[in-house]
Amino acid sequence: MAMKDRILTTEPNKTFFLIRFMVGAFFLIGGVLKFSYPELRETGFFQNFEIMSAGTIATIIASLEVICGLMIMAGLFTRVAAIPLLLIISFTVIVGKFPIISEEGFWLMAHISRIDFAMFLGCTFLFINGSGFWSLDWKMQQKSIV
Repeated sequence: MAMKDRILTTEPNKTFFLIRFMVGAFFLIGGVLKFSYPELRETGFFQNFEIMSAGTIATIIASLEVICGLMIMAGLFTRVAAIPLLLIISFTVIVGKFPIISEEGFWLMAHISRIDFAMFLGCTFLFINGSGFWSLDWKMQQKSIV
């Protein structure tokens, strides 16, 4: 099986749309907010990195969130789009949320991170299963079979 076929292969499950829409909308809205409100780019979270400026890192992350969020909502190369989002959400939890454990305890960190964990699981589900029936991946998969 060619690499393209492995990436596009998905089950004809119509309920995958709900997970795709939830995950895609979450990241799309988050990315748009980072562009719409420049003060979000200069928060302490982004200022902790000395590799490049906080604004540059926030712009890269916002761009990935918008592009990958739209790709997931459309069901276009869903598995590929899930990878950068998994990395972003993992990094966010490890760097931004885990330090809360030592300061405030596990339960506050778990409460603050509940949406992050849900998005991580949603992205993982989409990476494993693909985009489902109502998706561009499904349409392209059907064309490659014929």
